[in-house]
Parts: sequence; C-alpha cells; structure tokens
Amino acid sequence: MKIAIIGAGLSGLTAGRILAKAGHEVVVFEKSKGYGGRMSTRRRDGASAVLMDHGAPYLTGTSPDFRNFIDELLEKGLINRWTDTVSCYTEGQILPEMPGREPREQYIAPDGMNGIGKYLGRWMDFYFSEKVGGITHIGGSRIKKSPWMINSSSINVFEADAVVIATPAIQAYGLVSTAQDELDLRKMITVLDDISYTSTISFMAGYGERNPVEWKAIVCDHPVLAWICNESSKRNFSGDMNIIAHSTDTFAKKMTEEDDPAIARRQIMKALGEVLGSWAARPEWQQSHMWRYHLPRKHLDTPFLESEDDLAPIALIGDYFQGRSMEAAYLSGLRLGTHWAEKFS
Repeated sequence: MKIAIIGAGLSGLTAGRILAKAGHEVVVFEKSKGYGGRMSTRRRDGASAVLMDHGAPYLTGTSPDFRNFIDELLEKGLINRWTDTVSCYTEGQILPEMPGREPREQYIAPDGMNGIGKYLGRWMDFYFSEKVGGITHIGGSRIKKSPWMINSSSINVFEADAVVIATPAIQAYGLVSTAQDELDLRKMITVLDDISYTSTISFMAGYGERNPVEWKAIVCDHPVLAWICNESSKRNFSGDMNIIAHSTDTFAKKMTEEDDPAIARRQIMKALGEVLGSWAARPEWQQSHMWRYHLPRKHLDTPFLESEDDLAPIALIGDYFQGRSMEAAYLSGLRLGTHWAEKFS
C-alpha cells in the first residue's frame, strides 16, 4: 500500500518505520523544515555551533516497549544518560532536588533531539515544509484505486491507499473535518473535539563564557517560568553557558494577545534574573519559539483511532493517546504500526 503520514513527530515516524519495513510505501508530509515535531533542535552558528533542544528536552519512560526503544538508541549512540534528578525553584530559592519526586533516568541526544527523527525516518520518503490543508475521500478502494487524496500546499494531487494523521489533536480535527462526509470520520471528530492543549514559549539564550552551574534542570514555581534546562550540560562544555526556559501556560496564553514577541522575551529574561541571578537577565543572544500545542490537557484511553473501512483506512495517533508524553507518542505509533503491518500484510 501507499501510506501517507501527516506529521513527522515521534508517533508518525515510529508507525512509518514499522510499515515501511513491512513492505509498504510510506510518504511523510511535514509542515516544518525537519524531523521530530516536539523533538526539535535549533542550531545557532557563531564562533561555535550551538544546539538547542527547544521542544522536548529529554526522553524518559518506564514501559517495556519504550525501554527497548531507549536501549536501541543507546546502542546506536544517539542518546546518553543525562540525570535522574531535577532541581526545584520555590519560595525564592533553588533546591537541589524536587521534593517528593522519585528519581527517574532521563536521556538526552548529544547531537540534538532531531537526530532521533532522522534515524527513524531512514525508511521513508519526506515532503518537508509541506502543509496539508485537507484530505479527500475520492471513492474506490485500495484494491483497484487509491481512495484518498492529500491536499497539500504545493503538490497538486497525491493519492494514497491509507492515511495516518500524526498531528496534535486540534490539527487532526481540522484535517478530519475536511472529509467528514464519512460516518467513521464524524465519530472521530466527536472524540477529538474534547482534546485541548497547554501552550508554552520556549526561550533560548546564550551567555558566552561562564563557569558551569551545578544544576541540569529546574522545575519552577513561578508565574512566568515553568522549566529551565541547562543545555550546556548535555554536551561537552565549551565554556559557553546556554539555557532554555519554558514559560507557563498562563503566561504563553497571555502573550498570544501581544503583537510583539519581544515583549514576552523581555519578561522571560526578567524572570530568569529573579530565579537564577541578575546575570541570567542579560544574555548575549536570545531567540524564542511559541508552542501552541505543547501538551494535551487530557488523553484518550486507547492507543489510536482508526476507521472501520479496511478498503479506505485512516487512523489517528499521537501523544494524546494513553498519556501526554514522548513515551505516549511512541507507544501510539508503535501500536498502530504493528496493528496495520499485520492487518495489511
């Protein structure tokens, strides 16, 4: 079968790898410029190249299947063990460990989190910077004629025998709505309508040559900041201090009302100065990225959704199935990929 996957995040790439290895032709459509979805890495070139994981900062999980995936990445040298503890900012001070949190091993990608996406994507074909505006059921079946048409920004017609939508639920809702004449798809829309997301602003900053700090990550009890990550601790420390801060959902939602993103950056820098010290309010360079669909507020109690029409199959996967983490995204893609590889062998 020719299978179209919309979204090159962890769930889509995981399902795609399984289906491609099973002999299907898998084509991935991704609206951004590269792999990974929330496993995104931004590169800043200057006196030395700086890698910033401004989406998911690390991987962690406990299920046997996800542990097997982590072991695979460790064997390939794509990830390293980072830390099993997280610091905490509360009541004006930084505590070395977050009270009540059980240690859990966290893994980082020294060459950037998007390297995991590149590794998974070796079996597939990709259209990057390709926004899909809708999908159309054009009749027929996968036996005699491809039943699906992908309506993208630059490709006039792309026909597929099956479709996997691996986007945030809100975006999946919009895509499924374009083909809602099908009864199965109307059922999907009803389920998706109940999923909402938190937002965050990812603030990336470089401070030049400084002594390394002792902490690797800080969970913040602060009106502006939710999380601070010491990016320099992920790679061989060159003497330059680089950090990433994620804002709270409340602050990010408030900043969507502002026309100038510099307003948000100034407030985040001020907040960093309050938490880390005055030096953190004066970076040598800074960038930001708004994640409108950062984490789902609730999840569905099933690993994926699929239509009942085996001659025009379509399925939804992502981190809003049975969780809200990268582990949940992986397991959703794994379950659908394994299911379809057997079903359409």
